[in-house]
Amino acid sequence: MKRTPATILTLLIAVSLLAVPALANGGDTIPHVFYGQVYNVDGSNAPAGSIIVASVAGNASGTTTVTTAGQYGVGPLDGDAEKFAVWNAAIHPGDTITFSIYGVTARESAVYESGGFTNLTLTASAAPPTPTPTGGGGGGPRGGGPVITPIPTPSAPAVPVGQASLPLSATGEVSESVTVRTGDSVGSLTIGEGTRARDADGNPLGEVTIVRADAAGLPPNPPGTAIGLALTCGPAGATFDPPVTITYTLSEEEWERVSDPATLQVMWYNPGTGEWQEVPATVDPATRTVTAQVSHFSLFALTWAAASPAEGATPAMTGAPGAEVTQGEPGAAATGDLPLAAIAMIFGTVVIIAAGFLLLRRR
Repeated sequence: MKRTPATILTLLIAVSLLAVPALANGGDTIPHVFYGQVYNVDGSNAPAGSIIVASVAGNASGTTTVTTAGQYGVGPLDGDAEKFAVWNAAIHPGDTITFSIYGVTARESAVYESGGFTNLTLTASAAPPTPTPTGGGGGGPRGGGPVITPIPTPSAPAVPVGQASLPLSATGEVSESVTVRTGDSVGSLTIGEGTRARDADGNPLGEVTIVRADAAGLPPNPPGTAIGLALTCGPAGATFDPPVTITYTLSEEEWERVSDPATLQVMWYNPGTGEWQEVPATVDPATRTVTAQVSHFSLFALTWAAASPAEGATPAMTGAPGAEVTQGEPGAAATGDLPLAAIAMIFGTVVIIAAGFLLLRRR
């Protein structure tokens, strides 16, 4: 069979399109890094030494050990510090990642993204397993001696998450101080002992709530500001005398996003006027906290001066509790770059076509 130049060139192109993807396949995914807070089932901080394991389809794909109670992994601004990277050779974008804390399944899960950098709060779904005592003789005489049971050291009471009941005295005042926090510990609310707490109808208030507000449902930003995060305190219309304390606690990464800490403000949204109004607040850079005293419940936002166009936009931190994803591991290809497989395919196709062209010219 006589092969024409056109036939040979067509065959070369077909071979390149089939062979190059096989050569480029593999190595086009990189680890997904996780960090954030980690809690026991009762909302208290998971202790140092707790082991967190990430699994994909039942296969362990990453592990880390808690070194600071209540925190795991390291954020994107921690340089070369060892990170909690999740990856295996068979992983694909979109795969579900499950987590366990000291052998107990976490309530949260995640979706694998190549090069993802995710701030994910993890919460154990049950109490840690009780160690089984090992056998063996004691330190007394061979006949046995009295068994001394150590008295456990009482731990600090866990801070309620999301909602808390208010203990009331016979006169309707809060009988002991109560603190409740958001699931990610960014926001907290403290009602002091002796506070006169009333609902919108003037009745004694028996419960309070605090949640991180969803960015999608927020009113427009106050002019010239960026909203960092917002808290919804309830029930709406509740009043307090004396005022209660709202505290925003930012991580190092969140603090770095603030364009100018001197411009940090707490503001509440007045639905009657449709405007944001400032609440006097105290900023403590040493602890990265902002506190404000409020006498009623509403939507409260932490804001700062918006960056000018020359400085670049300051990314907002507002969002519903859960994962905050920054795409791209340091050192990975930036968004918009061609994937490795596509580059290899283009290069291989060009080489094979060029070789075929030279072959045809010689014929």
